Amino acid sequence: MKNLFVLLIVSIFVNHLFAQKISDYNKPNFENKHFETRSVKSQNTLLDNYDVKFYKIEVDVTNTSKTINNGIGTMYAQVVTNPLNTLVLELINSLTVDSVFVNGVNKTFTHANDEITVNLSPDIPVGDFITTKVYYRGTSAGSGISNGNSIYWGSQITWTLSESYHAKDWFPCKQVLPDKADSVHVFITCPNTLKAGSNGLLTNVVTVPGNKLRYEWKSNYPINYYLPSFSVSDYQEYNIYAHPAGISDSILIQNYIYPNSGFLPYYKSEIDNTPSFIELLSEKYSMYPFKNEKYGHCVAPIGGGMEHQTMTTLSSFNFELIIHELGHMWFGDNVTCSNWQDIWINEGFATYTHYIGLQNLMTQADADQMIVNTQDDVMASPNGSVYLPLSEIFNENRIFDYRLTYEKGAAIIHSMRFILNNDSLFYSVLQNFQQTYKDSVATGDDFKNMISSMSGIDFTDYFAQWYYGEGYPTYNIVWQQQSDTVSFTVNQQTSMPTITPFFKLPIEIKFYWSGGDTTLRFAQAYNQQQFFAYIPQIINNMQVDPNNWVVDGIANIAMGVSVNDILQNVTISPNPAKDFIVLNVNFNSSENNFIIYNIAGKTVKTFKMNTDLLKVDISDLENGMYFINCINNNNILPAKFIVNK
Repeated sequence: MKNLFVLLIVSIFVNHLFAQKISDYNKPNFENKHFETRSVKSQNTLLDNYDVKFYKIEVDVTNTSKTINNGIGTMYAQVVTNPLNTLVLELINSLTVDSVFVNGVNKTFTHANDEITVNLSPDIPVGDFITTKVYYRGTSAGSGISNGNSIYWGSQITWTLSESYHAKDWFPCKQVLPDKADSVHVFITCPNTLKAGSNGLLTNVVTVPGNKLRYEWKSNYPINYYLPSFSVSDYQEYNIYAHPAGISDSILIQNYIYPNSGFLPYYKSEIDNTPSFIELLSEKYSMYPFKNEKYGHCVAPIGGGMEHQTMTTLSSFNFELIIHELGHMWFGDNVTCSNWQDIWINEGFATYTHYIGLQNLMTQADADQMIVNTQDDVMASPNGSVYLPLSEIFNENRIFDYRLTYEKGAAIIHSMRFILNNDSLFYSVLQNFQQTYKDSVATGDDFKNMISSMSGIDFTDYFAQWYYGEGYPTYNIVWQQQSDTVSFTVNQQTSMPTITPFFKLPIEIKFYWSGGDTTLRFAQAYNQQQFFAYIPQIINNMQVDPNNWVVDGIANIAMGVSVNDILQNVTISPNPAKDFIVLNVNFNSSENNFIIYNIAGKTVKTFKMNTDLLKVDISDLENGMYFINCINNNNILPAKFIVNK
């Protein structure tokens, strides 16, 4: 979700309302997450003694205050781990609890420290099920339920927003990420002049005494504790439909928007992009996870958006905000981070969804500009990891740090896509990840293990450096050309060298000559590594990472020592060769390490030699040009040869 703290200037003239686009947000405050700093506390371990199966939330509210006139919180759960002798539910102290029933029996309870504690006798055995009903009311002091005005559109709204620790601000719950409820019902009673939006399908609207209506929303998909929601206002309803490939039916997109006569005309073209977004992401990520229910939007003056499952709450509509929040239906709602340290599972992928949308539905130039802006923002400060330190899990400013959680989170996905160098495989990884962890939770390591397994590339070092590590590399390159061979040495300086002294990953280098260019990929494994490229043109410049795949800086690219001076130290014969080569190395050393790699930069043979001359079997190599690095201490002697059978 995104928490834009947007300062809106109200004009006294109606015409000025349309003179600027309200949805143009100033980053970094993009999503409407709660920015509250909390001290670290221990989670009550008694919460682990039951597994939530179902929530039913019934509230009587209006759009003019955050008061819950009457509330009933029903939870159906199964006892796990230990026999249940003490039941704990979370609910903010400022709400008054009138009674608590467990399996139909009125129980004594205490309500302190934002927890309802019920002593049970006799104990409920492991495996048994319990039903609790909490009757409550009052005005919540928490920010999980809010009330306000849409200053531009003239509506008043009451809405909820529970991420990350604020579900207890409006209903009794268990705020533990791995424990998803199997389903949820949200029944909202409000004045009959209003509409109430929530999760799942609107199954019924019932007239109740006092000129009120009860909106009965039901969802049969697993849902995390912070994703149930409601929003109440004098909404009008605007519905459209998506038609993703692979299903015969359509998917309802249910929009609860302000009734002001200017609102829908102003945002209609943006709202109408939503079907194409659902269709694209159903192709790229797998079918929309909640296709049997709906997707939708409820507008509220939150300054951004929050990805409530099947019905996002947002302030207005634009390309980035809509597709980001929709991306959460896969990354965040279908698959949720298993702890707040791995919030990247939610926010990194939702942010990168914007790139995928631009690339496929706008232009590559738009996508390129987005990723450049993202990388520049990441490098605005030298430090910070995507992974959240344990000490920061109750610091919501850090959880939703835009530079690290959102932007660096998206940037490292972009770099992994580069390492795979295969878009079909990249999207297969995302789809398999969705299917493997659907309706559940996952960690960053879960994604690392999946991408490693499916690609055959070990991403352990990558995650150590980019996910858990800090900073970024800045490249220095010294190069020289001799005839058709370009030699260059690559050195990294890292912005946080005591934490991440080196980033082991491929780099692309673009070679320019008069009238043309070519881009080649090289795998840097250590600093001061020397590479060769066969370029039968006289190059006049080089560019590192020309397609902006990596968060990196370029300090210097300069010409250096002539390759001809170096090649005199290593000779190869015969050249061209067929079955073997003889190496003659002018090194004053007892042992030299050799790496042979092909023109694509892939290592094909490694060996050692401790004499001046060595015969090397190359009968297994295919025809083509090969390069050799002879490494001794910090010295590297290069050479090249041709296989022609």
